[in-house]
Order: sequence, then C-alpha cells, then structure tokens
Amino acid sequence: MELRHLRYLCAVAEYGTFREASRHLHVSQSAISEQIADLEGELGGSLLERGQRSTRLTAPGRVFLEEAKKTLAQAERAADMMRRSMAGQEGSLAIGFFLWGAGNFFASIIREYRKLHPEVKLTLFEMHAQVQMPALLDHRIDVGFTRPLEPPYDTILRAELLYNDPVVALLPKDHPLTRGPVQLSALAGERFVMCERAITPVLFDSVVALCSSAGFSPNIVNTSPSWPGVLTLVASGEGVALVPAGVHHLRTPGLAFVDILPRTTHVGLSMAWHPQNESPVVRDFLRLVRANHDRIRKSA
Repeated sequence: MELRHLRYLCAVAEYGTFREASRHLHVSQSAISEQIADLEGELGGSLLERGQRSTRLTAPGRVFLEEAKKTLAQAERAADMMRRSMAGQEGSLAIGFFLWGAGNFFASIIREYRKLHPEVKLTLFEMHAQVQMPALLDHRIDVGFTRPLEPPYDTILRAELLYNDPVVALLPKDHPLTRGPVQLSALAGERFVMCERAITPVLFDSVVALCSSAGFSPNIVNTSPSWPGVLTLVASGEGVALVPAGVHHLRTPGLAFVDILPRTTHVGLSMAWHPQNESPVVRDFLRLVRANHDRIRKSA
C-alpha cells in the first residue's frame, strides 16, 4: 500500500468519477482504476461501487476513506515539518551560557530568535564555561557562549570570538583608588580575593602573571567558586580583586570597577558549537548572532 493509492481513492470519492479524478490529478483514468483495484485486492474487499455515470463508496470504503484522509494529512504534516526543519524553522535548540559573561546582548538575541522562530523549542542552560565544553561534545547543548576553546576541545569543536573583555580592578566603594584608572603596582600591598583556579584556570594564572609583571605576587586571602561570591567578599571588605569587566552585570552594591594600567590582559567570550551537530536550526542561530556582531561588541 502506497500513499498514491490513498490519494487516488480520495480523489475518486471527492469528484465522483474516475474521469474527474483523472482530470484533477493529471493521471490517466486507467492508471487510477488499476491502482485502486490493486488496493482492493490487497485489502480483500471492494471500496467502490462502479457505475456508468458515477462511482460511490461502499460501506467499508467509507470507513477506509476516513482513515486514508488521516494518513495523508499526517504524511503531509511530516513532510512540512521536515521542510521547516531543513529551513531552520522547526526543531529544538539548547544554549549554554554563564550569566556574567553573556552581557547585555544575550537576552536581546534570545528574544529576537524566539520572535523569528516561534516553532523552535528553545532551552537555555546556565553553566560555567568549563562545563559547556563536555556538554557540547555530548550534544547536551547545541551552542555555548563560553571562553575561547583550549586543548583538547579546540581541535574538536568550532568557535568564533565575539569580543574581548578587559580585566579591571574590583574595589570597595570607599577604597581610595576608586577614582582610577589605577596603576596595577599600586595594588601590591592589597589583600586579594580570587575565583577558584578550578573554575577559571586561565584567568587565575593570567592574574598571577599580570601581578608578577607589575613586580609583586598577589596576597590571596580568600577564594570563591563563583563570581557572585567574589563580589560579595570584596563588598564585605575581605580584599580587592582583578575581574573581567563583564562581571559588573552582576550588580552587587558597594563596589567600584576601575580600569587598570597597563591595559594588557583580556578575557575572550566565544560562541562555540560542535561541527557534527550543525543542524539547520543551529546554523540559523549562528547566522543571527553573526549578523548582530557589531551590536554585541558595543554592548560588552
């Protein structure tokens, strides 16, 4: 049994004769008659009562016709969903992000994508940058807003740099250096708060190296597994910190973000994905982000 058998039967039932069905389907009467006869033979019973001037459905034919219509409608829906999926208009998209790194642009990009593709099931996952890499490999997320790729992920995944976030000094608001910019060497005598190295190894090492280049080793008195924790420790007077400028989006009161000199250290934000998972839906989202690249950099 094929879909064309069902289409031919529906056409004969709708138009009343093989001749009219043939005219609308652009198929010969003999072909339609032959295919419906094959269908009846397969089913083991008559679907049509054939007359000289008209053709009517038998009682079993009427029952079969209703199911045939449902089958054809479902087949057309499946084909339409496939076409929409190939065009990036149907399917699902899982996106990983870390709150303070996504900046102001992330929410507007997501809103715009939802507006353009309301049929795509969009799921957002807040996760640390280092957690996003294995999540991309395992296809738990499709796109990640994360740090630039490091070995071994840089040889497996694909990424595009969106912008570089400068490292700035995070000080309590009553600190005498809040008017900035501040020479890094002026912080040599300060107590330092850091995000744990296990969470941000590249940044941790970069901060230590930056301080070393300014002639001192940072006196690290406390660490936190999260950037909100670092902000809270600094606001509590525990010390100062060197953080990516994007952390200011977390908005903890009682703090000042101050530019440091020299401005030599930056932390990149990248958009990453797995090339084996580059579906039409993923490609469409990547195109949207690329089209807004200039706006993203300005919002950083």
